[in-house]
Amino acid sequence: MILCSGAFDGIHAGHTRYLRAARALGVGECLKVAIAPDSYIRTQKHREPRWPQSDRAEAMLALGCVDAVVVHAEDSVAFVIRSDAPRLFVKGEDWRGQLPEDVLAACQAVGTEIRFVSTPGRHVSEAFA
Repeated sequence: MILCSGAFDGIHAGHTRYLRAARALGVGECLKVAIAPDSYIRTQKHREPRWPQSDRAEAMLALGCVDAVVVHAEDSVAFVIRSDAPRLFVKGEDWRGQLPEDVLAACQAVGTEIRFVSTPGRHVSEAFA
């Protein structure tokens, strides 16, 4: 299984490029997306979510490259990594050197390889600036 994560609070081309790049790393494998809960957006992004987590999950499932979606209950994807033990945890290149310690520890604990993918075009954080 390949696991991706993010808030996905307004899907844009950067998100779809990221997910397609992750899918390409494991053709035939399940691509699961862990969506940050509304509370994460409030505490980490310091704003109200544009779309509730249920809508963001539904939108992710509508993408042809995504097989499964989970809204993680905590403010970190580390719990999902520990419980699912994915083969790969994939993030965009802009996350290199920025993954939280609990995520790094979770990956190490279950033997999950971390990969960063480059997605040409607009930087994800610039999409809704």
